[in-house]
Amino acid sequence: MDSRQRKGGRRFEDEKLWQIHKDGMRHVYNFAAQYGWVPLLERIAAVIEFKKQAERKIIKLQARSAVTETYGLCLNTSNARAFWDFYKDTRGSFPILSSEHRGGCTALVLTIGNRILADILVVGKKATKEAVAYLAGAVQLAQAEPEILRRFADSSNPGSSASLKTIPLQELSLTPGIINRLQEVISQAENCGLRKLRPSPLTVNEEELDHAPQFRRPWSEHDARARSIALSSAHEKYLQSPKMQIMRNKRAQLPIVQHRREILDIVAQGTYSIVVGATGSGKTTQVPQLLLEQAIEAGNGGRCRVICTQPRRIAAISVAQRVAEERGEYIGETVGYHVRGNAKLARPGGSITFCTTGLLLRQLKSDAGHIFDTASHILVDEVHERDMFVDFLLVILKTTVAARKQARRRVPVPKIVLMSATMDTNLFAEYFKQETANGTLGPCPYISIPGRLFPVRHQYLDETLAAVMRSHDASKYSALLNEPMTKRYLTLEKKFRLSAQNGTSQKTTKPLDWERLTAPTEDRMFEEDYDDNCALFPLGLVSLTIAHVAKTTEDGSVLVFLPGVQEIVKTRSSLLKCPLGVELTSAARFKITMLHSNTPQEEQTEIFKPLPKGCRRIILATNIAETSVTIPDVQHVIDSGKLREKQYGHERGIEGLLCTWASKANCKQRAGRAGRVRDGNYYALFTEERFKSFRVAQLAELRRSDLQTVCLGIKSHGFQMSIKDFLSAAIEPPSPLAIDAAISRLKALGALSQNEISQEGESLTRLGRVLSMFAIEPSLAKMVIMGAVFRCLDPMIILAAILDSRPLFLRPPDRKKESLAAQYEFMNNTHSEHITKLNAFKRLQQYKRTQGLGAAWTWAKNNFVSMSAYTDIERSCNSIEESMIQSGIIPDLTATERADQEAIFGTQYGDVILNENSHHLSLIRALLLSGLAHNLAINYQGRKFRTMKEEKLAMSFGSIFSESKSTVDYRGAIFVASSLAKGDSNQLMLRDVTEVTPLMTTLFGGSFMRLQSDTADYRIGGWLPFRVRSMGHNAPDAIMPVAELRVALNRIFHVTFQTLPEHRQSNAQGYLADSPLHRTVIKGVVDLLRSDPTGMKMQLTFKFKGEAPSKPLNGSPLVNNAAVYWGGNMLDLTWAPEYCAENRSRTKHEISEASKADFHAQIKAICRNGI
Repeated sequence: MDSRQRKGGRRFEDEKLWQIHKDGMRHVYNFAAQYGWVPLLERIAAVIEFKKQAERKIIKLQARSAVTETYGLCLNTSNARAFWDFYKDTRGSFPILSSEHRGGCTALVLTIGNRILADILVVGKKATKEAVAYLAGAVQLAQAEPEILRRFADSSNPGSSASLKTIPLQELSLTPGIINRLQEVISQAENCGLRKLRPSPLTVNEEELDHAPQFRRPWSEHDARARSIALSSAHEKYLQSPKMQIMRNKRAQLPIVQHRREILDIVAQGTYSIVVGATGSGKTTQVPQLLLEQAIEAGNGGRCRVICTQPRRIAAISVAQRVAEERGEYIGETVGYHVRGNAKLARPGGSITFCTTGLLLRQLKSDAGHIFDTASHILVDEVHERDMFVDFLLVILKTTVAARKQARRRVPVPKIVLMSATMDTNLFAEYFKQETANGTLGPCPYISIPGRLFPVRHQYLDETLAAVMRSHDASKYSALLNEPMTKRYLTLEKKFRLSAQNGTSQKTTKPLDWERLTAPTEDRMFEEDYDDNCALFPLGLVSLTIAHVAKTTEDGSVLVFLPGVQEIVKTRSSLLKCPLGVELTSAARFKITMLHSNTPQEEQTEIFKPLPKGCRRIILATNIAETSVTIPDVQHVIDSGKLREKQYGHERGIEGLLCTWASKANCKQRAGRAGRVRDGNYYALFTEERFKSFRVAQLAELRRSDLQTVCLGIKSHGFQMSIKDFLSAAIEPPSPLAIDAAISRLKALGALSQNEISQEGESLTRLGRVLSMFAIEPSLAKMVIMGAVFRCLDPMIILAAILDSRPLFLRPPDRKKESLAAQYEFMNNTHSEHITKLNAFKRLQQYKRTQGLGAAWTWAKNNFVSMSAYTDIERSCNSIEESMIQSGIIPDLTATERADQEAIFGTQYGDVILNENSHHLSLIRALLLSGLAHNLAINYQGRKFRTMKEEKLAMSFGSIFSESKSTVDYRGAIFVASSLAKGDSNQLMLRDVTEVTPLMTTLFGGSFMRLQSDTADYRIGGWLPFRVRSMGHNAPDAIMPVAELRVALNRIFHVTFQTLPEHRQSNAQGYLADSPLHRTVIKGVVDLLRSDPTGMKMQLTFKFKGEAPSKPLNGSPLVNNAAVYWGGNMLDLTWAPEYCAENRSRTKHEISEASKADFHAQIKAICRNGI
């Protein structure tokens, strides 16, 4: 019986119910479409029951760390018709929709050819019924032809079927002189062999993957025996040493050591094991030592090599130092550490090495065989954090262990131990299944060790409110509870509690918003109020609870967990109003401090200093206080149950830092802060029912991040499988759409081949191989390589590090005006937030070198520059430069060469030749655009901007352009942004922008396509239209040299990336892109940019909110005019301290093109003697 016969005689039971639930069918079909299936629902009761069951299922999923995968992701009733329009354009046919009456109901039938795609009974308005039918048919077709859905998703505006604002033709106005210069550059390039260039395949051969073991002396049996004897002797001395008695006693009291036998037994059972050690149990410091000491006592210490990963470099270093201290040793004996840019390794044989997760991944990429041959144990600590690299490492370990076990010859397999304080043990145990004694597969063994915490009393929202009402007069707290956000928050929490108690959500509340639930995936991801009131911040409730605790308890610090800096600032302001009449402003009784990622180091230090007797500390903190910082005297913890979580929209490339509910693991960590030194109290500002609905742990970063780095890493590790197959083996795999989006971006970048030519799927290109050697995003790594090509290396290395690090500028809430003024001074009328940061970094770098570290700290503080962020950026710069040297892109400098260069130019990355164009601001802008072209934006109305896929974007709230009252005319202005972002306000924003010109956009803004052969019209990046205008030239003649220069650039970039392996393997000290052809085209482009006639369009006059602030800069002002010309290439010497004397600030000098040595000599003479 077919579907028509089954449905034919049925009637809808209750037309009134259909009217009440008129949107029910649309919701159900949209929901089902996300999973690739079409429901057969003919009765209203079935629709209602379906929605109830779906709600229950999703509420349960919200309490787990995993979420279900959707299928279509781009199909719903709002865009199904557009899908069929796309199908018609590509396949030439459109479905026929017909209707018929069956037993008093309307049936819609969608057919294409002789094939029935949908046959459903529907009610409602005509448009709704047709939309449901088109959706049902689209889902059926997509199941049979998934490629058409993927192509539709790529071609449509993700997340919306609405058309974007049409951008009018932009003008590229070129003078006849510029046209002539363009023609001259092309002619010179052709004379140098431009037309003879022949592209060849860019993919990497197997031998180019460079996985061969590095040369090292093999560790012989004799070495191992000798080392084992030495270790046994040293261990015996340690056990007998009176000096180490106190340390031995302290270790013996730790819970982990007290469970020594059980831990060693489960590690010995198989390849995988899990150790869960509560906070304070000694897990991180003791488990590696127990394993090493077991081997030493068995006489095999020389064969024991323990590698223990840590999520952060500071943890790897500090833990290594602590373990060495516990063993009575110095770092470098049996204990060492290895982090990016800093390594103090232990002696070979019988060692414990603490390293970051990323460092171990890079070692596995270069020499996995050696790691697995020599490591006896690999410990992965803090796995509950689930950052992207931890999940990536787990897949590599599992895959490699399985391959080694199946190898024909017997090879060593290290023990893999996972460690955490709060992890989903069942999830990981099931993932790492292993063979049991009876030959079947079972979960790996695990052990849970309690900590040494004092008892902590938990109190949820209802109990806290009851205590407040008992203890205080209503007149003192009613205003706080009636604060709008608090009132709404409490109402929703009450409804949620009643809903959970009744086991239904129909009558009391609606925990799931079906409009949001069935919206496109990314719209739900960035919907501020999707999960009930997760984005609400009850300021009144938080302030009331803090005041209540302060008034009803006698001592102990109060630690308050809040979602972010904005909420911290609001809470502090509220506390200064003395809620409940508590004098929280009294310095003798209370000290209110703020703790978040941007808190200056000196303020963080203040938190650990003892307070005068009778004074209590109130710490307003983000989740940084969960694990990164331990405050010893905390007795009371108040938990808002919220945090800000980074999320990434794969379809649209939008980042978000969204307020969301914490996980059970977060809450456990927070509560544990209260029981470190005495009995504590934990006040949860949410109901117990809400807590039960929380996820076990936070959503894994692999499922909410850009996957480009991971995808590139998979191919560079040489795994013989496709990226999708590899990631499908992750403990919680990312969505196929997220993987497709990352692969698409990498192909556009030139890092992966455009065609899948093998069973392993995507192929790594030669450029991709080099990009994988950097510890930054692939697009930023390519931008740095472009910096080397254009001899503008130093700024591009610094900008890449800045873009990959935390904010450089501080923004204290109570000194916001002054911090903005400092940024404005660094901007120096460049219309670039990137150059603003570059200027600040270089100024601090110069200050540190010439005045010393102490003076640099003072300068940074006075100018609102984060010294800790600067240190991170500096470290990243060193790592990027080292990666370029190792990949053969740039030559290494000897110590003498580097010292000579530093004496003249100050600290600079790369040598003089690689930086001969480093101070052309126009070139810096253009190269920045080359790395961030996917974030190109143009103004089209007022302060609104459009990108390739989005419109109605605004400058970010933290931007100097939006934070100042400025007279701005953005008309026609083009910007490049670091990223596109979306926050709780739901406003799309451009984060960190630089204005670029039409010429820069034409040369570096993306693909170039002429629209018609008889016009001067073209399109950049597939969406931004331009027209060349030039006096004295007709349209085809005007555009021809522009198009030919783009072809020339594409060819030399192709050849440059094509020859990267040869350049590296030649071990030559020559420079990348150093042929006559390269030099001709590059010089021509630099000259054009320097004399760019198209100019910037934004007109800007700053006027800061309130009174004009005084300039906070300490030291000499920024100088624009101090410059030296060498062969027509400007070199700005304002960053060379010897040259920056006030009397030379406006000096220029022309130096003829000469040898490098002569140039150095002339510059030295200028710096020392003046002109």
